[in-house]
Amino acid sequence: MMVRTRLARLASSGRGVLTLIRLLPRLDRRLAAILGVSVLVTAALPVAAAVLTGLLIGSIPAAVAGGSGSAAMTETLRLLVVVGVLVLVDRMVAPVATTAGRALGRELDSHLAERVMAAVGRPEGIAHLEDPETLDEIRIARGLGSDLNRAGRAVEALPRALPSWLRALGSAGVLFALEWWLGVIWLIVWPLTLLLMQREYVKIGAVIYGQSSALRRSEYLRDLALEAGPAKELRILGLRDWLIGRFEESWLAAMRPVWRSRRPDPLSVGGSVLAIIVVDTLSYGLLVAAGLGVGPGPGQLSLAAVAVFVQALAGVNSFMAFDDDNAHLAAAALLVPKVLAMSDRLDAADALAAPERAPALTRRREVAPELPRDELRFEGVTFRYPNAEKAAIDGLDLVVPAGRSLAVVGRNGAGKTSLVKLLCGLYRPTAGRITVDGTDLAELDPDGWRSRLAVLFQDFARYHLTIADNIALGAPQHSGDRDRLELAAQRAGLESVIEVLPDGWETVLSREYTGGVDLSGGQWQRVALARAMFAVDAGARVLVLDEPTAALDVRAEAALYDRFLELTEGLTTWLISHRFSTVRRADRIVVLDPDRGGIAEDGDHDRLLAAGGAYARMFTLQAERFAGRS
Repeated sequence: MMVRTRLARLASSGRGVLTLIRLLPRLDRRLAAILGVSVLVTAALPVAAAVLTGLLIGSIPAAVAGGSGSAAMTETLRLLVVVGVLVLVDRMVAPVATTAGRALGRELDSHLAERVMAAVGRPEGIAHLEDPETLDEIRIARGLGSDLNRAGRAVEALPRALPSWLRALGSAGVLFALEWWLGVIWLIVWPLTLLLMQREYVKIGAVIYGQSSALRRSEYLRDLALEAGPAKELRILGLRDWLIGRFEESWLAAMRPVWRSRRPDPLSVGGSVLAIIVVDTLSYGLLVAAGLGVGPGPGQLSLAAVAVFVQALAGVNSFMAFDDDNAHLAAAALLVPKVLAMSDRLDAADALAAPERAPALTRRREVAPELPRDELRFEGVTFRYPNAEKAAIDGLDLVVPAGRSLAVVGRNGAGKTSLVKLLCGLYRPTAGRITVDGTDLAELDPDGWRSRLAVLFQDFARYHLTIADNIALGAPQHSGDRDRLELAAQRAGLESVIEVLPDGWETVLSREYTGGVDLSGGQWQRVALARAMFAVDAGARVLVLDEPTAALDVRAEAALYDRFLELTEGLTTWLISHRFSTVRRADRIVVLDPDRGGIAEDGDHDRLLAAGGAYARMFTLQAERFAGRS
């Protein structure tokens, strides 16, 4: 079992390095060609220079004896010039290789970052972002957040590592002229040493990557102490020391297996070092004996031959295996294939999210600008979140006529927001289907359908951008239309807020930037509402409002209630709210039952109130609470 594991690590390292090298021409063909040629040149030139240096040294006695103008002196000078040229060219080519490696390393880091972003953003839904395995892979793809482990370091190592390997192999070939079996030994010892060390590096990397989930937890605790959001509670509750202690405990628990893995295997490392010492001793001993003409060697060697073989032995000992460059190559051998595999896997994320609906449709219908014309329909829809034991929605049937408003109410956990996520295509039903004018939502082009949606989520995003950009993100293609921006801001009641901002529309909504400001929760909610209104003005026909007044004060909430019909006129509106003063304005209200995962009551406000069911009880309870306050 252990042998198979070690062989698997060696194979993984080899495949990873080859994957890395094959990827380089796709990043920049010209730079990859420059790197390849310069690596070959910097590998070959030292071997040639070493042989010629030996010949040069061997020619000196005859040149001295022949004197100036002799053929021997001419030959020595010729060798000297050739060696000098080779050394000069080597010194010129080496920086080229280094520069090309660094440039390609930056290209690789950028490519992998873009590949990760594209892969994570490619699936139509968001189920993969709640999958622990995928989140671990994303963390790995970030290079563990450490410059030492970024993939680009491996490319930067290639101009040093590859020439050293090739020089050592070429020098071992020269030793065949001394003793063929000595050359064979060197051709075995160094590659075997390299493989053994790569196995050690891969073992360490595999343990580090295996601790990704634990390291994510410790990083979360670290970020709690560094970010502004939790800062108030941490100080009020006096959690600084607790948080530091918990972070240290979590981080040490994650790193101890890594530290243990860094203890070298005595057989691999010790055996490799001992083998090199033995072979070096044998090689130099054989060379000394041959130089003196004693022993079983080929007879006394000339000075030139001794010099050549000394240079060759220096060349085989330039082989790199115990350094950081090889560690970077091993890390990339794990990282790059994982990133590529994650990208390929997420390409099929939709099918994985709903296996019973696979294979996924490859041809999607275009979405007409006026969709929906007739209705939105949920037919026997059941939905269970990944890894959840209970279905959030179970067998729900619901028809929403186009151009009408629907309010969805119910206790926490009843599935209200889950319905919105399904409507937006962020998840697929586990069973049943959602149709738009009779067409299965899964058959519609997802981008086209979402362009018909204007959504204000309860947990809306607060972008650290200008207020103009924050609103224009509702329909980025119209971001330059100031009239539309002003209309959306006016409909959301933002005019007075924008007027007092230091840079008006160009004010960045974050104190983390010079000149930026932050807004109150209610002001931010108006920004999010303006973003939805901007999308409506750009052509969205379905307006989804998930707790649109949760952060508004009483006056702002009342103003929004008064304008509800105006804001939703002509739209298919989906409203989720615990504020019944807003809900009562909807054309129709459904009450979800969290125990059954379906609809418990259905009707308008007056009908449901008269029925005396769950809606009536919730409405009465809320009305009494507000009446008591007055």
